[in-house]
Amino acid sequence: RDQIDKIPGILPYKLNPGVTRAVYHLFPFRYKQEEFKGLPRELFLKALKAEGIPCQGGYSPLNRGKYLENVLQTKNFRLMYPSEMLDYGKYMERNQCPANDRLCFEAVWLYQNMLLGEKNDMDDIVAAIEKIRENAEKIKNKI
Repeated sequence: RDQIDKIPGILPYKLNPGVTRAVYHLFPFRYKQEEFKGLPRELFLKALKAEGIPCQGGYSPLNRGKYLENVLQTKNFRLMYPSEMLDYGKYMERNQCPANDRLCFEAVWLYQNMLLGEKNDMDDIVAAIEKIRENAEKIKNKI
């Protein structure tokens, strides 16, 4: 965490000051593509995997799922909620979450089992991210 925190464009999680212990089933960080010469996150993830670092992009914005339109029309929802609350267009207007959207589009997750390695394994992760940053323009132009 301390090493990747020094890489421009990589923002590791920060615990709330009141937290004294934490459990890590994932190691999340935010990826800022503007610090990687505009390299889209999907290409960053692909390059990280090519360097032997398993990863994924995290959650997608669950409040935007097209399935919600169908859910709002189900029998049980119609029984539980007034019709004005079941209007999909109005629901979408009320449920905008720009900070969550930004987080979803910037998140990178490293898997728990990677955290069980030796220090040199952690160094490999840092080296892979730095290599991608140094070669971001080349990676972007290979599309």
